[in-house]
Amino acid sequence: MEQNNDDLEVIHLLSGQCLVSNDVNTIFSTVLGSCVCACIYDPVRAVGGMNHFVLPNGGKDAPSAQRHRYGDVAMASLVAGLCRRGARRERLVAKLFGGRLRDDSSSNPGALNADYAKNFLQSNGIKLVEAHLGGNVARWVTFHPATGRTSLRETEDFTPLSGISREVARLPQRAF
Repeated sequence: MEQNNDDLEVIHLLSGQCLVSNDVNTIFSTVLGSCVCACIYDPVRAVGGMNHFVLPNGGKDAPSAQRHRYGDVAMASLVAGLCRRGARRERLVAKLFGGRLRDDSSSNPGALNADYAKNFLQSNGIKLVEAHLGGNVARWVTFHPATGRTSLRETEDFTPLSGISREVARLPQRAF
């Protein structure tokens, strides 16, 4: 946790974490590659939450300390946590981020994670209002759970030229 200049407490989520809050002085942040995070918000109750998961399925069979690393547990836990704080499923809106394509793998965990999250939202009647998924970019996401506002910063890898190391270009931050 850190304090920023606006006296907001910034809480950094790592993979396998899920947090819910209605505190106007709290911001959640995370960094994503092939992982996916969902930012879900109830605008009437002014409560929101964020998760960060690594793989789509398998959480029910994982050791308890690792269950939230899987979308099947992370998504359900996030919605349950919001409802415990007074949110109503029919009012929930969601934003999804992450799901980067991996060049070094024949499988594509990023696409599997993104598909799982979208299917979960659809099957639970949760409206998806924003999505930044896939591609060859890493993402830095911040989420203000009391207002539902998010901001996104992306970096894109450029293909190395004959032995030149990879370069990263920082793109401007966008607020939604």
